[in-house]
Amino acid sequence: MGLDREVARGSGIARRVSSRDRSAASAPARPRRAWTLRIAPWLMTVPLVSNLLAGDVGQIVALAVSLALLLGAAFVVEAGLAREADYHARAIAKAPWPPLKLLGAALVAAALLVGAWWGAETGPALAVVLAAAGAIGSVLAYGLDPRRDKGLSPELARKAGVRTEQVIDALAEAEAKLREIEQAAANLHNRELTGRLARIVARARAVLAQIERDPSDLRRARRFLVTYLDGTRDVVKKYTQQQQDLADNELAASFRHVLETVERVFTEQEEVLKRNETMDLEVQIEVLRTQLEREGVA
Repeated sequence: MGLDREVARGSGIARRVSSRDRSAASAPARPRRAWTLRIAPWLMTVPLVSNLLAGDVGQIVALAVSLALLLGAAFVVEAGLAREADYHARAIAKAPWPPLKLLGAALVAAALLVGAWWGAETGPALAVVLAAAGAIGSVLAYGLDPRRDKGLSPELARKAGVRTEQVIDALAEAEAKLREIEQAAANLHNRELTGRLARIVARARAVLAQIERDPSDLRRARRFLVTYLDGTRDVVKKYTQQQQDLADNELAASFRHVLETVERVFTEQEEVLKRNETMDLEVQIEVLRTQLEREGVA
């Protein structure tokens, strides 16, 4: 089949994964913070307290709604900034939808409209001007959401025998499992095991970064990642459910053995795929399944 032939001829996934790639892939890019929108709600507390003392119910409600909208705008814009950072960090990605930064600007406009018109009673004309200025200011400060999908070049897609959607889906599936592993690892009481999981996640993300650059080995790499990430995720969840407080018991020893196997095989993944040894890959996958059963964590 076309994809299998391209896979057989493709270069190894981790052939060009350098130490720089691994460190970059070990953690997502840090998004910006919407500091102005975080501070703005606090400024609303001054007139809100004044109206509370004066007992003006209408203005109190309007200012409270305005404050809530500003808080919502800060939350939405920061979510948009996080998605934008993830989008720019990836070589292949869909444009974020819905456009959260634009939605945040709309919430800012609504907050200023309500606060100025009904809270400060400035009148509709001035309130609309302030609302428009707030929305424009938000866009100027935090920008608009990315609007274009970043996909494979036609030549690379033809060479790899895959579509952009296939690569994006595979990467999203693997990344979701990595996040599950990280969340489960946060509940571990053993620093050694937590550190080992962090190294496994870092190596897995390095492989994902290489798939983005050269997706020709997607099918074999996806099967490998699915098998090992599923196994790691399941064993971590089982261990966290049964662990005892800081006890280095038999379950901890079994868990450690499994993670040692997973970490070793991820380290070997570079050479396995570089040499295009399908049988080695099959054996490695079977090794994990056998060990999970032997350790009683399958």
